[in-house]
Amino acid sequence: MKIVGQISSPQEAKEMEFVAKCLVVGNRARLLASQIKEDVKT
Repeated sequence: MKIVGQISSPQEAKEMEFVAKCLVVGNRARLLASQIKEDVKT
């Protein structure tokens, strides 16, 4: 995901930081879930 544009307020910066953190956590959770799924198969 690429975020393009300007952040115009501290509140908007906090919101974008939250979105970015959610994406990182979600990607990590997906990776861990796929690893667990593979471990169950073997």
